[in-house]
Amino acid sequence: MAAAEKTIRTEAREKEAAICRECLGTGVLARWSEVAYFEDRRTCPRCEAGFVVDSKIGDIVRRAQLEERLAGR
Repeated sequence: MAAAEKTIRTEAREKEAAICRECLGTGVLARWSEVAYFEDRRTCPRCEAGFVVDSKIGDIVRRAQLEERLAGR
């Protein structure tokens, strides 16, 4: 019985650790900018979800730049 209790507690900790406290697992941080009067959205630098979002944005930008270079020829 004691082994089952330890397993449940370990799984609960792993689930809590998987969700970032900053972005809540979305990978995006949203902050209100009082200077520019809009919502500033950035990728989360503290979690894997933020890294994935940043990587996808980078891929999209690289593809767009490649298409621009190829269209200019």
